[in-house]
Amino acid sequence: MKGQIVEWNDTKGYGFISSVDGKVRVFFHISSITNRGYRPKVKDSVTFDVAKDKKGRFNAENIVVQGVNGFPYTVLFGFSFLVAATASVTVFNGEILLIPLYLVLSIFTYFMFAWDKQAAQNGSWRTSESTLHTLSLVGGWPGALLAQFQLRHKSRKQPFKFILWITIFINIGGFVWLLSESGRRIVQSVLGAF
Repeated sequence: MKGQIVEWNDTKGYGFISSVDGKVRVFFHISSITNRGYRPKVKDSVTFDVAKDKKGRFNAENIVVQGVNGFPYTVLFGFSFLVAATASVTVFNGEILLIPLYLVLSIFTYFMFAWDKQAAQNGSWRTSESTLHTLSLVGGWPGALLAQFQLRHKSRKQPFKFILWITIFINIGGFVWLLSESGRRIVQSVLGAF
């Protein structure tokens, strides 16, 4: 939904959002703001989801303050990895096929996140979290980080984020190992089979 912050208590970190048509007024907490490091203020335009809390009250969640993105450190990390991976493949005489593979998997993973978000909004069949983690593990994690930042999907769910970062570090470790002599031999034997 689209709306505007109509009340904000900066000391206590909570306030209220009213929908554009004025029919919905919901409570929100600072922890529901997805713009990292941003302190909201009255009259900020926002988009948000409405959900029931444990007591059955409606609250705003996944709040995005319009026009404020914050710095995308995770996206920068993913982009930096792709640049470093390209350089290391060149410097250490690795398999150049790994770079387009990372790009294709990243694009595919981004679209899987987008499809899952749309399915969540429409109440239709969802992509399992294990599928999204598997795509990240095999090399699509830069696309997953970009999707989390741009689409604000799976960006607040702590167990998902924790597992995603585990898959990222495992993938990076695997990539570094593929630059070793034993890793290169395995890649070449696999490619030689085709």
